[in-house]
Amino acid sequence: MSQRAMWVVGNWKQNHLPEAALTTARAIADGLAGANGGVHRVHVGVAPPYLSIAAARTACRPISDLWLFAQDVAAQDAGAHTGEVGPAMIAQAGCAGSIVGHSERRADFGDTDALVRRKLHATLGAGLHAILCVGERLEARDAGTHESVVISQLSAALSDLPLELVTARLILAYEPVWAIGTGRTATPEQAASMHRCIRGWLAERWSAAGADRSILYGGSVKPDNAGALVAAGDIDGFLVGGASLEAPSLLAIVRATASAPSHTP
Repeated sequence: MSQRAMWVVGNWKQNHLPEAALTTARAIADGLAGANGGVHRVHVGVAPPYLSIAAARTACRPISDLWLFAQDVAAQDAGAHTGEVGPAMIAQAGCAGSIVGHSERRADFGDTDALVRRKLHATLGAGLHAILCVGERLEARDAGTHESVVISQLSAALSDLPLELVTARLILAYEPVWAIGTGRTATPEQAASMHRCIRGWLAERWSAAGADRSILYGGSVKPDNAGALVAAGDIDGFLVGGASLEAPSLLAIVRATASAPSHTP
């Protein structure tokens, strides 16, 4: 039986001012508290914008089972870096960790593989969880180079990362960028195939310790496709965008994730 933890994390992106963030976080936390036992096999988190972290925190752990994440984090902890928020700062704000290397950060804000590596090392080194995102664009998928692109991103980000940090708090998330907001969708088989590719690479590099990392799927996940995705195997949960902005839809995805066999938290 796999020991990989299951996760569902809602990335709220540039949405939800503090009042809405608190309302939504409370509704999610209340839904988790009232759910049946199977749902509690899934770790559930939200990643509000920086402005709304403090508001959402009042509904998150240790008050409830809901985890709190940042959407991004600086590669350095402090200093003359205007506009940046470092690992110690998000920890002080109550976050358990941060998303790192999201496709929108890479595409819209120029986060290179080298910068993603520095952010990842800083986050894990500060004792925080990191959700490392990797994924290919449409041209790579159509050219058949999608696996090599994703493995290249992984290799760059995890370069020189000590095994103890890999096994402690690293979570991976596969984002098929071509299937996000484009009208095209990745089939459950395509998603599971990439997850197997990632897990195989991890096993080659770190043996069983690496292969046991949780790998989430983040390609336009919704309540109506989450069940089929998780049933395909090798998918340990989801990094959810728009569908996480309303508590009922996120909770439906959590229930679908809880239906996956052979996992323990």
